[in-house]
Amino acid sequence: MKLNTIDYLAPDSAERFVESLRETGFGVLSNHPIQKQLVEDIYKEWYNFFLSEQKHDYLFKSETHDGFFPASISETAKGNNVKDIKEYYHVYPWGRIPDSLRANILAYYEHANTLASELLSWIEKYTPADVAAKYTIPLPDMIAQSQQTLLRILHYPPMNGDEEMGAIRAAAH
Repeated sequence: MKLNTIDYLAPDSAERFVESLRETGFGVLSNHPIQKQLVEDIYKEWYNFFLSEQKHDYLFKSETHDGFFPASISETAKGNNVKDIKEYYHVYPWGRIPDSLRANILAYYEHANTLASELLSWIEKYTPADVAAKYTIPLPDMIAQSQQTLLRILHYPPMNGDEEMGAIRAAAH
């Protein structure tokens, strides 16, 4: 399988993006509107958060599923019976976020949702008519004003050699 990178700024980007989704299940965009510096800043900020003990002050709440999920309770990959070697943080716009991380992650959340809405409009535009006829609402409306869109920040801690036999960081999904 060959994944082509689609230039977001190209005049045929929408059609090529949807074609890539149809053929490979993936869409890789270059020159998209999310600023690289914002992404790099988020990587640094959250990397330091995951290295700190502060993360334990934000343990996830079972009622809302926002917050920090330590490796001890992380998911188990399909077909495996040993927990993944990862920890993560669930961000919702209404959820608990450390003050020092709030501005950049919520800016990214907003930009990513805007881009997602645009990509959904591309998909809708190039959906075969027989499939589109079954849509109950326009695809971008599915996420409009949603407070339930999850942003998951993943951290794969370094392996130290005493991991449980069969433990993996991430499996195909």
